[in-house]
Formats: sequence, C-alpha cells, structure tokens
Amino acid sequence: MHTPATPEPQESEALAEQAAADIDADPLARFRSWRGFLLAAIAVNALFIYGMLANVSDPAVRTWFKALVWLPFNAIATALYWVFMQRLRTVGIFYGLLCAVLIVVNWVIFFRAGH
Repeated sequence: MHTPATPEPQESEALAEQAAADIDADPLARFRSWRGFLLAAIAVNALFIYGMLANVSDPAVRTWFKALVWLPFNAIATALYWVFMQRLRTVGIFYGLLCAVLIVVNWVIFFRAGH
C-alpha cells in the first residue's frame, strides 16, 4: 500500500518562507481573486441597474438612456460575466450558473425597463 509522502519539517518551513517571500514581492496578491472581483462586479451592476431604472422612468429620455448608457454597459457586463464564467468554472458549477443567470437577468431587465 502506497502512502503519500508527508513533507519534512524543513520542507514545510521552506514552503512557508517562499509563500511569505511571494507576498512580500507582490503585496496585492491576496486581492487578486476572481471570486472577489465577481462579487464587486455584482455590487456595481446592482447599483447601476437601480440608477438606470430611475432614469428610464421618464418617457422623454428613456430611449436615449437605454441606447447610449445602458446598452454599452450591458455589453461590457456580459463580456465580463463571460470571462468570470470561464475563469471560475474550475472552482465549481455554482459560479458558472451565477454568471449565466446574471447575463440573462441584465438583458431581461434592460428590455423590460420602462414598459
């Protein structure tokens, strides 16, 4: 029966020192998280939709707001969620489904707003 090799204490210390050196070399490494970036994008998207729903409530400017502001934002958000879906699919299916749902919800809200 084969048992996995456990690292020697010296190897564990060396790995810990290497990890500390990596953090020192790149102090922002802990903030480079696709999952964290996704959560921040969801928060920004929610605020944007909240603001846009208020702007498209005026029939005189609804078309302009949707065409000049909301349509480009939705295109960018769709591309961003697609990238998140590709990057986070190795973590689990939850993030892929979440991104797909967010893409659909963004477009449904866009087309239904103001009607």
